[in-house]
Amino acid sequence: MSGLFRGGSSQTTTPDYTGLQIQTAVNTLPIPIVWGTSKIAPNVIWYNDFQTHGGSSGGKGGLFSSGTSEYTYTASVMLALCEGPIAGINQIWKGQSLYTLSGLGFSLFNGATPQSVWSYLQSAYPSQALAYQGTAYVAAENYSLGDDATLDNHNFEVQGLRYGTGYGQLQYNSSDATGTGSGYSSVDADPALAVSDFLTNAQFGVGFSGGSIDATTLFSASGGNDASYQTYCRANGLAFSPALTDQEQASSILGRWLQLTNTAAVWSGGLLRLIPYGDSPVTGNGITFIPNVTPIYNLGDDDFKVQNNEDPLQVSRSDPYEAYNVWRLEIAERDNAYNLTTVESRDQNAIELYGMRIAPTVTAHEICDQNVGLISGQLIVQRAVYIRNTYKFQLSWEYCLLDPMDLVTVTDAILGLSNAAIRITEIEEDENGFLQVTAEEFPLGVATATLYATQPVTNNPINRNVAADPVNAPIIFEPPSALVGSTPQVWIAASGGSGGTADPNWGGCTVWLSLDNVSYSQIGQVNAPARMGTTTASLPSFGGTNPDTTDTLAVNLTESGGVLETVSAADAAAGNSLCIVNNELVSFETATLTSAYNYNLTTIFRGLYGTAIESLNAGAQFARLDNAIFAYDLPAQYVGQTLYIKLQSFNVFGGGVENLSSCTAYTYKPIGSAIDHPVAEAIEVAGGTWDFGSIAASPITEDDFGASFTLWVEMALDFGTT
Repeated sequence: MSGLFRGGSSQTTTPDYTGLQIQTAVNTLPIPIVWGTSKIAPNVIWYNDFQTHGGSSGGKGGLFSSGTSEYTYTASVMLALCEGPIAGINQIWKGQSLYTLSGLGFSLFNGATPQSVWSYLQSAYPSQALAYQGTAYVAAENYSLGDDATLDNHNFEVQGLRYGTGYGQLQYNSSDATGTGSGYSSVDADPALAVSDFLTNAQFGVGFSGGSIDATTLFSASGGNDASYQTYCRANGLAFSPALTDQEQASSILGRWLQLTNTAAVWSGGLLRLIPYGDSPVTGNGITFIPNVTPIYNLGDDDFKVQNNEDPLQVSRSDPYEAYNVWRLEIAERDNAYNLTTVESRDQNAIELYGMRIAPTVTAHEICDQNVGLISGQLIVQRAVYIRNTYKFQLSWEYCLLDPMDLVTVTDAILGLSNAAIRITEIEEDENGFLQVTAEEFPLGVATATLYATQPVTNNPINRNVAADPVNAPIIFEPPSALVGSTPQVWIAASGGSGGTADPNWGGCTVWLSLDNVSYSQIGQVNAPARMGTTTASLPSFGGTNPDTTDTLAVNLTESGGVLETVSAADAAAGNSLCIVNNELVSFETATLTSAYNYNLTTIFRGLYGTAIESLNAGAQFARLDNAIFAYDLPAQYVGQTLYIKLQSFNVFGGGVENLSSCTAYTYKPIGSAIDHPVAEAIEVAGGTWDFGSIAASPITEDDFGASFTLWVEMALDFGTT
């Protein structure tokens, strides 16, 4: 780059891309359906306006390598999310960084019907302007693609259908003598509403008629104290957030949801009925589930039909050693950034009696709350362990009103059963008109679960876009020529923090320079915090011979979190622990830690590299001069001009970049202290004697020193006596 702010040579490069780089392009992906709050990946449905932007990564950075020219890319894009309408977007994962919609410049179209057309698309490409009715999507004009023309991996936390209608698991209070606890409204969806949408929604449902569902078994009655599916889920704190992103049989989806909520679906009288397995009253979230546990019939030997001299009531019992007593659910845990997490439910008594039997892991990505997963798993494990008896018998057509999930009692003297309650699970009619009935035992109480306290997964995902604090007041100065040679430089010591405390996420800052405080150009980067702070006590002037072994330089480095180390006497004498305090360059031998980030520096070498020895008060700026200091080669035309400098913070991952417009503009007027006077330069180059003798004597050295300058003279010449 040959512009005014060039601080070093730059290498010209050619753009590498001429279009948006997409890893895959699929036009047959199903549109996801999301209930509650879940995390999904978008699909690119439109892009245009691909643009290449040339620029420089920055001028020479003094102690850092010189910059190179590079290209960045933008495009206008539309990313489809899911079926709408949705309630909103919480957060966005882009790579390993977290953003908001506004932070990325996206506009949200929630998928309503009708839905307005994106105004930019309407004006720029009217022939392509589609409204995408019923599909939620985000759109951005001139969206940044970085330097590789690629859309990074994006994932959106979507507030989907029925957002916030569910009620979470009971939060038990040890001070509550009743132990009933109190629930909380969650960001999940009500399972009853999700099932209803899944079956009957005209936009995306499976085409099931709403009139074919027994609404009294699906939804709560007025007041909510009933045996409905909705009441059961709310009272037990069962809520979920399904995200259907792949093609799957509807029966498989519905079967999984009902298993996780401990409910059966039965067909009776031309209606679909949802009957929870719950067998005990449960109160929670302001509602009470009251199951119907009244047997419909009392069946005895006279009621059973027998064929071929079979036993009227046949019983089979599973082996307790084969019953699974440990169940694991794989959930998409919201507190773990929706990463898959396994929650385990077990029956310790069965484990101790029969040994551990682990069931195959149940896929339960619909569950995003660990406590909901634990309750769901506990209900599953209790059914597996305690319901082991299966009954089979035949009845005449007189009992045709019986339905699966009905309760009856049976009596059989040979089996030792007297009015034992059982639950019907299946009814089939044979060719003779008899009802072939299958039932399971009904041990009252095992279909109600208790939430046992467990240690949750502790995982705090790293946000690579966490905002970095602004810089502390920097130290900007010109080092003397004795330190940097004949090339004048401006040095900057910078660190990040707020309230006088260092920001551990501060990774550095981009250095911007301007002559008018309007147009800024990047001149380099600081990639580590300087060890800087202030003095905490006065330091008197010193007129003796170095080192100063009498005085102590006390400094506080809290603002940068800096650490100082003791060095050898030889290193101190050689200036290898060089520091700047106010305008004086010093080095030290011993650094004694007095408290956190506070040091006493002793055996001090004062006034190094020709700087003036000062008498310093407490509060003077201090910095250790090392590779964290930014150095900028100062063009000669900048001498005497006011420079405006902005230091744009970024975090340790290079993200969380501070808005340049909000950065403080620091001013500095360089004097060119490292530029030698042309007279001194000419004499030094000539190599002649610097003692010209008496003024009456004939000169033995002469030169044309060129035009005069008004710069400082840094070389003393002895021209003899007058």
